[in-house]
Order: sequence, then C-alpha cells, then structure tokens
Amino acid sequence: MTADLNARKDKIFDLIVRSYIETAEPVGSRTISKLSDLGLSSASIRNVMADLEETGYLAQPHTSAGRIPTDKGYRYWVDALMRPEELAEEEKEWILRELMKAKTIEALADRVSKVISELTENAALLFIKNLKRVSFLNYLLEELIRAERLQDYFEEESELFVEGVSRIFDQPEFQDARKMRSLIQLFDEKSELLQLLAGDLELEGVHVHIGRENEGMMLESISIVVKDCYIGRTPIGGVAVVGPTRMHYPKAVSVVNFVADSITETMQRF
Repeated sequence: MTADLNARKDKIFDLIVRSYIETAEPVGSRTISKLSDLGLSSASIRNVMADLEETGYLAQPHTSAGRIPTDKGYRYWVDALMRPEELAEEEKEWILRELMKAKTIEALADRVSKVISELTENAALLFIKNLKRVSFLNYLLEELIRAERLQDYFEEESELFVEGVSRIFDQPEFQDARKMRSLIQLFDEKSELLQLLAGDLELEGVHVHIGRENEGMMLESISIVVKDCYIGRTPIGGVAVVGPTRMHYPKAVSVVNFVADSITETMQRF
C-alpha cells in the first residue's frame, strides 16, 4: 500500500513540475486531474499537494494560487523522476557540423555557446583554461597527454565564453528589476560562475546546480547544468546551461552531455 501511495504521489508531483516548467503558472488540482490518468478527484489531488507542500517539495506563492516546485522539489525531481530527453539525430548532426567548422579554440567556444543557447533557449557558457601557451606546442600535444603533463602548460587565468543572456531576460522569473540587476551583475563580473564551474572540474558526468543550493547571492535564482571537457584524461573546462530554476532540465542535460563529449573529441584537433 505504501509503495502505491508513493507512486501516486510521485506521479502527481511529476505532472506538477512538468506543467510548471511548460507554463510558468502555478499548478492547481484541476489541472492535474485533467492531465493524469489516476482517476482521482480534485479533492484527493489537493490532499496530495498539501502533503508535498508540507514536506517542502511545493510552495504556494499566493493563498488562492496553485503550487510551484521549490528548489528541494526540483532536486528530487531531477535526481529521482526526470529522464533526459533524447536529442533528435538532426540536432546531433548540426552540433557536430558546427564544431567541425571551428579552426581555433576561440571559434570553437563561439560555436559551442551559440549551439547550446539555441537548443536550450537559455544562456550558454563555455569555461576553458587558457590554451594560448599550448597553441605553439601542437606538435607536442600527444607526448604531453601521454606523460600527463598537459596541465603544466595551461595559463592560470581561465576564460568564460557566454552566449544568449538575453534569452534569460525573456523568462517571466526575471521581469523583476532586482533579479534582473543581480543577473546582469552575475554575467558581468563572472567570478561566481567561474568559481562554481572550476569547482566541478574532475567530477565525472553531468551536474545540476539548483537555486539556493548555489553559494552566492547572485546564483540563488538560477540553475546551472554543467559537464567537463577533456584533452586525454586532463579536464580543460566545461560547458553549461544557465537559466531559471524552472528550466527544461531533460533537454538541458541531454544537450550539455552530448556537446561536452563532442568537444572532448574535437579538442584532439588543437
């Protein structure tokens, strides 16, 4: 019985998150009743939603409004319920074509960030250690990789390429002037973003940082989906999507994962 109740609660919560991601509107019991095949009344769904609010997964922005996911709720959904969205073959082919056009690190960064931003409809970041000192050592790259000494030839200063910031300002969450100023400051100063991305280096797989989980006031209203890129076994940076906590995580995770792996392969050309 407990398993059935938990499955029902997960189903309702999943529908609430998906509906809110899609519409940016608080979700009510009637909406879930129409979307679900559980055969539950609005009253039964309201009881489940009340339980989810009590445990911290949902919040009610206004007394008469429906519910919205909290950062804790998004974390549970991303870790336990979400399934990455499979990229279309056309999208994969487009990504690979764009990456193959790049002849320099800078051109690669420009194409990568534009591809990610367009596919996810959010801001895109490419964080990369400065490879300018390595550019004249191309003929030594294979030897350096084998000797695991490539790290010795990186500049200390890292570069952060940003694309599609205006897409975030189109989101209803950032129509508030205070949040808008905070976001502008975040992308202008870049230090908090660089610190977060640098902290993820050498951690395998895709990582999702959600809202108040992030350290730093400017990061509290956004989510970041990031994965590292490598030359050989050396992490040299990462790609990321930055957007509201209401971002479309299934697509963002798939795009970041595919692009990061594609860059790792492409970087062997430099």
